[in-house]
Amino acid sequence: MEQSGQDICLFSRRRMELTGIEEVESFTDEQITVESSLGMIAIEGKNLKIESFRTECGSLIVNGEFDSLYYYGKQENGEKRGIFSKLFR
Repeated sequence: MEQSGQDICLFSRRRMELTGIEEVESFTDEQITVESSLGMIAIEGKNLKIESFRTECGSLIVNGEFDSLYYYGKQENGEKRGIFSKLFR
């Protein structure tokens, strides 16, 4: 489902709700990397757990202790690239 935007709600640095999520690229208990309709997002913290990911509506709920959130640009040519290709350009 094509989303026109992407929203993030953070509740007490313990719960994060995101919309416009197209794919979960990778996840550990310290980092979750997702592709949103507006580009890549890396979420970092401790004890991160994906509570739910609803692909049909593009919503993601993550629980844990959040330290940082990084945005990366969306690929102009529509090509999907993994996290390692972004690191080693």
